[in-house]
Amino acid sequence: MSNLAQALAPTCLMSTVMRPKATTYTKPKTALPIIKTLSLQDFNCPSTRPQFLKEMRESLMEIGTFYIKDHGISGNMTQGAMKTVQDYFALPLEEKKKMLIGNSRHFRGYKLIGEEFTNNQVDHREQLQFGPEQSPIESFVPGCSPNHEGLQGPNQWPASTLALLPEFQPVILDFMAQLEALSHRLMEAVALSLGLNMSFFRDLFGQTPYYRLKCAKYPSVSKQATIGCGAHKDTGFLTVLLQDTVGGLQGQDPKTGQWMDTRPVPDTFIVTMGESMERLTDGLYHATVHRVLNNTSGHDRYSIPFFFDPALHAQIPARISGLDQATYPRYLHSGEDSSDSEDESSFLATKSRAEAQWDAMVESLDSPDLENTITREGWSNGDHVFETVYRCHPEVYSRWYNREF
Repeated sequence: MSNLAQALAPTCLMSTVMRPKATTYTKPKTALPIIKTLSLQDFNCPSTRPQFLKEMRESLMEIGTFYIKDHGISGNMTQGAMKTVQDYFALPLEEKKKMLIGNSRHFRGYKLIGEEFTNNQVDHREQLQFGPEQSPIESFVPGCSPNHEGLQGPNQWPASTLALLPEFQPVILDFMAQLEALSHRLMEAVALSLGLNMSFFRDLFGQTPYYRLKCAKYPSVSKQATIGCGAHKDTGFLTVLLQDTVGGLQGQDPKTGQWMDTRPVPDTFIVTMGESMERLTDGLYHATVHRVLNNTSGHDRYSIPFFFDPALHAQIPARISGLDQATYPRYLHSGEDSSDSEDESSFLATKSRAEAQWDAMVESLDSPDLENTITREGWSNGDHVFETVYRCHPEVYSRWYNREF
């Protein structure tokens, strides 16, 4: 045996005989990402817009979440909306049952505690859901028409409830209108952060975007025996959330799987991306996995998420071509919209190459029946939204729709 072999032999033997057990290894925890607070005023100001977009992009690439302040919705409006929701949930149960969601073909109304599942867990919350106030499609026929056409329609407004809470209807409708305007503005910022024309998503969403306002009450309990809301990703494009001061919302770091407390920050909304944006950006922007811990604070918790999506008839492309994870869009350094840049031809050339790569990938697929089928055409937003609400509220489907799954 050579001198080198003799020197190494004891070390090799030791590593073989005394190898530590896997269970003794503890993976070190890494520092959790910081959820940034961004000011919409910085987006509105040309001189600060590039920095705003840079920080937005970093937040959405890292965790998919940020707080937004200076958003243009007054404190009186947010406080009034929260009080109205609290007043509704304080009504007698028999009064709230007049708005049961099963009464509405359009998936609008009240849901009792313990009747919704998220990630196969029973949610410990009461809920109230609204959507755009519209006339129903009169030609809709269950089982014959596209199911998503049944989503269009009015909200429930029982006369006895309005008599008890005269501010209920006007406050909810006004709050939804202001959240719709804010969401459009945020999607303009998202478009620019991706190097797209500011109007990209407004053009995609159309004149009648579909949205849902969900009002939730998480009652305080003596012990954490259940989950307030199970871990999940929102399925759509954008969520804007108003929460009270109790806390309990957590987001998951996509890199480590660790849970981060999304603490209440006064005068802000929490903004998160949904799975549609994650898919559309080919994973560049994250859809945040989040959950709500059971509430043991001694005070009931209230939250009001607003889910913002394209029109129900919209066809969504499979992905946005030409997005580059390694570099920021060139306009971030100049504050310009990508459509106005001098090097537009270079940008279009990059997009063309990416589109060619995407086409080649699609053509190479062995099976046309993959889960979440990938096609050049993308998907129907109406079908996607209907599948989401159907899973959450099967009692509405069983009463109003006629389709075999």
